[in-house]
Amino acid sequence: MSELENLKARQQELLDKIQMLNEQCEGKENEHNAQKLQELNKVQAQLIGNQNNLKQQLQLVQEKIKTINNEIDKLSSTATDRILEAIKNQRWYFFKNKPHILMDKTTGIIWANLDCFPWNKGEDPNDKGSMYCYEFKEAEELLKKYITDNIPNWEFPKKQELIHFVEDKSCPFIKENSSDYRLKGYKFWITIEKTPSNEKFMVLKLDELKNDENRDNAFLIPCSYHLIQNNEYEKNISENNHIYTEKERLRFTLDLFRKNELWPIFDDAEITDLYKKIYFEKPRLLQALSEVETQLAQCEEVKTISANFDYTTLLNKYDIASIDKSIIKYYEAVQKWIDELMEYLADFEQQKESVIQDCNQIGLQLSTTYKDDSNLTEAENELLKNRQYYFKDKLALGMDKVKTNLLKVKQQADDIEYTINEIDDGDNAIYELAQLEKKERASFALIAENTAKIVNKALQKIDFFEHNRDFIVKAVEVWYKWNEDYKVFKTKQYEELKHSCEEDDIEAEVWQKWYEDWQKLRFTIEEKLQPMISRGLKGDIETKEEQEIPIIMQAIYVLNDYKIAVDNFYLEERKNIYQQYVFQNCGDLQEKFEVEKELYARTVNLQKALQNIIFNCKKEADKIFILRWIDNLIDIQINEIIQFVADNNLEQISQEVLNEFAKLKQKNYYMYLADIKAYSQEQANREKAYNSLIFKMRKGLMKK
Repeated sequence: MSELENLKARQQELLDKIQMLNEQCEGKENEHNAQKLQELNKVQAQLIGNQNNLKQQLQLVQEKIKTINNEIDKLSSTATDRILEAIKNQRWYFFKNKPHILMDKTTGIIWANLDCFPWNKGEDPNDKGSMYCYEFKEAEELLKKYITDNIPNWEFPKKQELIHFVEDKSCPFIKENSSDYRLKGYKFWITIEKTPSNEKFMVLKLDELKNDENRDNAFLIPCSYHLIQNNEYEKNISENNHIYTEKERLRFTLDLFRKNELWPIFDDAEITDLYKKIYFEKPRLLQALSEVETQLAQCEEVKTISANFDYTTLLNKYDIASIDKSIIKYYEAVQKWIDELMEYLADFEQQKESVIQDCNQIGLQLSTTYKDDSNLTEAENELLKNRQYYFKDKLALGMDKVKTNLLKVKQQADDIEYTINEIDDGDNAIYELAQLEKKERASFALIAENTAKIVNKALQKIDFFEHNRDFIVKAVEVWYKWNEDYKVFKTKQYEELKHSCEEDDIEAEVWQKWYEDWQKLRFTIEEKLQPMISRGLKGDIETKEEQEIPIIMQAIYVLNDYKIAVDNFYLEERKNIYQQYVFQNCGDLQEKFEVEKELYARTVNLQKALQNIIFNCKKEADKIFILRWIDNLIDIQINEIIQFVADNNLEQISQEVLNEFAKLKQKNYYMYLADIKAYSQEQANREKAYNSLIFKMRKGLMKK
């Protein structure tokens, strides 16, 4: 299903839900109102979308929304009136979404829900049913820290507020049909008296609604003015207020609920559910509908310049069944289709002109045909050729080729038109048209899909380049430098090794064997570049700590350092090791072990450099990727020793030592990816074990 179809389905789903809510709120007797309301809701959502996207029309849109909201209010009068009538008949409100509070409609003051609040200090063990009271200081400390349902700043009630709270005995915390005003069956409660210069705690005795001057402890019910700060709620809803009608006064309470996103619990459960539908569910649906309408308007704009080109939107204008039945309609449709794609491409190119210019510069670097280098082996030429092809395929834009391929398709449609015109001028039109009609040709839908695929691939390359420009530029620089470095390795560095050895009369067969070993290791290193670049083209690796250089490039730079270290070893140190052991007993064997020991030291440095990179990866899969990427380099010296011993049948090296050496390959670094210290320790243990076993092998050789 296309994006357009998904959006239309989502739009209809939301409209259906709003319709259902309207029917539930208005009742079947208001079916006309419900239908009209749905239409207005849709217009309202569209206007809200316009309000977000067309700032220059903001004032006009707001006026229209206001007008539509007034119409909705009129049509919704039945549901609203039911809620207002319920508000008129109910004083106390608990809330579904704030269960720890109780609101008094007559004042707007919030009171703590005594079913949840610790209004006492606990039961007296010596007097079952009797509760400990709070000392004034204890109560004050409790309220300083008390926050519930995201409502802070709780206070002690004033005497008259608490009297008003209990005096009609309708409060939910007074026993039904009680002869007194006691809350939860207890009569002593803390209040506060405030003067401009002083605050004084008092205890209100609920039996007489008078202060008890002799007590300094009581029970606690705090209150909050959170809902009525900076407004005249109590004055506005008063029956003595002659400015507002009764309905307007009731609306102040309704507005108090709505503005503070409260979901009141009415005595009638049906009204509670009705309130939820109108003031919670419906606004959310309208908002969702608005977002879908906005997206839909954008999606239906066929000419929208986007890398995610949905050709099916453009294809909707074509009658595919009719086109495939008529060869004339067929070639005309193909011509028109290609023209539209070319126009779309031109618009996209204009919008992305600077990006395309940068992309084309890279394309020029990659466009030259790779020519085999006589200094390289067949495998080496193949590696460099495939690497260039990979970069070219992934990064070179080739817009000219895209256009050429599209125009080739159009040319075939032009050829059909030309052929028909030729037939029209001939004497055998019916037969020749029949023959032309019988010829096999791709369906128009397949042509549309395939040409759209060609366009999409090019557009996505541009889009990818735009969002990954820095990485791509750096990757191409690395590709070019590594290619050049390898050619230097095969020419200049070869000559350097040759000259250095010839100066000391080292036989050609000796130093050429060194170069073979060097070349083998360098080739393995070269094979590591493309897989890491390939991973980078899928997106950078997420890190725990943000760093200036992406993880992918960090890993490549570390590998490059390892490559340089290997080159320096063969150019600067390899000859010295040979000269040190050449005249000793078993010198060739001792030399081999020393060489692998030195190379392994450089491999250990590679591991250590990668360690911080690995453990900065946020995802476990990325850590494992880097380990697998470098896996065969880590084991290369171990494999070399095992193979060397086997090839030379070195009986003086014990089987036990060989077995221990082989076990080094079984060290599983994946087990330590959760702990950098454990990973580092395992690395150190492996290095120590390798060097120890090399020593034992060399010691065994001396016993010969």
